Amino acid sequence: MRIAKRSLYVLAGLLLVLSVASCTTFKLSGIQVTREIQSYQTVGEFKIQIPITELLGASGGANILNITATAMDDKIYDAIQREIQKFTGDAAVNVTVEYKVTLINAVLNSVTGSILAPAVAEVSGVIVKYTD
Repeated sequence: MRIAKRSLYVLAGLLLVLSVASCTTFKLSGIQVTREIQSYQTVGEFKIQIPITELLGASGGANILNITATAMDDKIYDAIQREIQKFTGDAAVNVTVEYKVTLINAVLNSVTGSILAPAVAEVSGVIVKYTD
């Protein structure tokens, strides 16, 4: 009886640790494609999450059918544009895109037998206003 109780505590501790963990499978960070950048001042920072829906595969991994693959660039671009407008800025710099799988995504993938493979694109950056 004592061993069963101890095992239950170990299992509960393991589940607690896993519930706050996530796995990043793709990251694109700090990319700026320009020869000269104007002077600017920071007007805000943002961090947003965009859900990704995939089918027939592993969350954050290879999938046979990726429903949102061709639309992710537009979704990310539009989300950044909304943040620029919200802060009345001119541009976003130091933008980071992370492709993540949360515990809930992994559990949903497991429960559905890898039919549904959800993930999240987390986008963060700095909104700036040009000073020229």
